[in-house]
Amino acid sequence: MRWSKWISLSMCAASSTALGCNAIWGIPEGKPLGESAPTGAGGDGGTGLAGGSGGNGAAGGAPSACPFEPFSGRAPDACQAADSDHDYLSDPENCCVPGRSCLGGECDGGKCTPVVLATPPEGHEAIGIAVEADGDGARVLWGSGVGNTVFATDKVGGSTEPLAVLNSLATMLARSGSSLFVSDWNSSDVLRVPLEGNITIPTVASAEGYARQSQPVAGHGWVYWVTELPQQEDQGPDSPAAPHRIWAARTDEIDQTGLPVLDSDAYVGGLALDATHLYWTEMKLDGTEISVRRMALGAPSEPETVVAMQVEDDWPGDITVGDRVYWNAGADIYAVNKDGSGSGLLAAADYPAWILADSTFVYWYSDGADQLRRVRISGGAPEALADSPNAWALAQDCSAIYWTTGTDETPSAVLKLAK
Repeated sequence: MRWSKWISLSMCAASSTALGCNAIWGIPEGKPLGESAPTGAGGDGGTGLAGGSGGNGAAGGAPSACPFEPFSGRAPDACQAADSDHDYLSDPENCCVPGRSCLGGECDGGKCTPVVLATPPEGHEAIGIAVEADGDGARVLWGSGVGNTVFATDKVGGSTEPLAVLNSLATMLARSGSSLFVSDWNSSDVLRVPLEGNITIPTVASAEGYARQSQPVAGHGWVYWVTELPQQEDQGPDSPAAPHRIWAARTDEIDQTGLPVLDSDAYVGGLALDATHLYWTEMKLDGTEISVRRMALGAPSEPETVVAMQVEDDWPGDITVGDRVYWNAGADIYAVNKDGSGSGLLAAADYPAWILADSTFVYWYSDGADQLRRVRISGGAPEALADSPNAWALAQDCSAIYWTTGTDETPSAVLKLAK
């Protein structure tokens, strides 16, 4: 279901430019913002809380790094009763339990409502998303697709500024430390946008194929990304989907050729990092088995299979890593321990498109229900958190989920929902 949404972006990308759009912000076409500086190698500044380790790259963060919050994820019918000072079903600063803030949203029946952080200007969309670590001045970073721009929006106040203009589609994002890595729908290039100091935009690496909707992951000195190989000229519109490749490159170098991690024909659903490994979902061409595979971080080495499962008419989907590994195939979400034990169904998820995990919940966007949902990492009944007509990408920090949305019928936006 998600594929049809990306078709519209592909068609728009083929026929659109950012000319005129950037003039709205006073940005010269194809130029970075800020003082110019010679392009050179630069490190990724280490891995911050939301830098991709422990998530799917948009904004993972090791769950153990997050401070304890008073809200334990109770269902609304288990919220604390009102006392003389608060109605915990409607107080946005004490929603459901004392001390749980809705971060600018309303509290409706003990559930927080989403906040619109930003709406793109004309000629731009909100597609890829990543977040900086918690704290004063932290920002939500998002790519504007055919607008060729990366924007930065304050998490609290919602003020938005253009961060950099690229000579490419700003499609999907991954942050690691003080660097943002950007992929382009129509190419295999991965670009680096520094988040501190002078803004120069070098190409980190190029490979073969097109990045399309796949989200890169970055951390621990490396960036990994997926490309879709070009279809053969004699292939018709009903031909099988193009196979994929996984590539690796160092984050402290530029103008590299991507190193192949997966160099055999297969379909790849998504990538994720923890402190030691790169994980992905994979299915061989004409295969009947979806596997979760992993490789030790660093230069490409021999991967290993964590778990494999037989499927019928399903495709490998997104993946995320917390204390366990979570991934989707078809309509459902599965979980497995990192040593391959304890695998099984976690939740019937109604065709999840993106997955995130923290120490309490697995979150996803349901394509089938047009909803942001979650389930406890131990399983149970999924809970609907918010309606949304679409989700191009998800990110998280310790206190909130962030996502981008927009369709032909609904305006594009960047949203935030308190956990």
